[in-house]
Amino acid sequence: MKNFQCDFHLESDKLISVKTDREYKNPVVQLKRSSSLLRQLLQSLKLNYLVEASVIFINPEFTLYRAPMDLPIILPTQVNRFFNDLNKTPSKLNDGHKKLAQKLISLHQTKNPFTTLPKYFYEQQKKGVYCKICMSFEVSIKNNEFVCEKCGCHEKIEEAIFRHTKELMLLFPERKITTQSIYEWCNVDLNRRTFSRALKKHFTAFGVTSDTYYK
Repeated sequence: MKNFQCDFHLESDKLISVKTDREYKNPVVQLKRSSSLLRQLLQSLKLNYLVEASVIFINPEFTLYRAPMDLPIILPTQVNRFFNDLNKTPSKLNDGHKKLAQKLISLHQTKNPFTTLPKYFYEQQKKGVYCKICMSFEVSIKNNEFVCEKCGCHEKIEEAIFRHTKELMLLFPERKITTQSIYEWCNVDLNRRTFSRALKKHFTAFGVTSDTYYK
């Protein structure tokens, strides 16, 4: 599943933003690799199952131009119909399905090989609001939204504050979440009351007045 937003078009094997002409990783290429690896795994287990894979774009504000009809793509307007068709497909579990499930569970890796993170420090991190799509810091405020100057993505100010707050909590769980800390982390020209309202809506406040923090 992909949550791309705004307008894109396909050109050969490239996924390109209409507004910025920036190229993104083509999820169809990623899909082909993933489905191929799954088929190889099933073959190695001597399990004969059909693998049908699709890229599902779930964001209703996503538009894709020049998409060939034969690509395994489900567009936002097709998502409900796609799942309804799945639910209507008759199916019956047998011992083979149970064997497959048990084998996949046994192969599950409980330890993430990428859990070793490099050391990082709060003071070294770039502060500011960045685009949720292209990660650019070139955003401006227009009509109660952050608008990316590169890809044209729009995001409500409150949603962006919530996103950056979760990011700070993940990166630095030892730091208290306060209006001031989020104000500094977002580093944007907004009234502190805007941050306070967003935090009160999404988190529980503890303490009073200047000692208030959120969880």
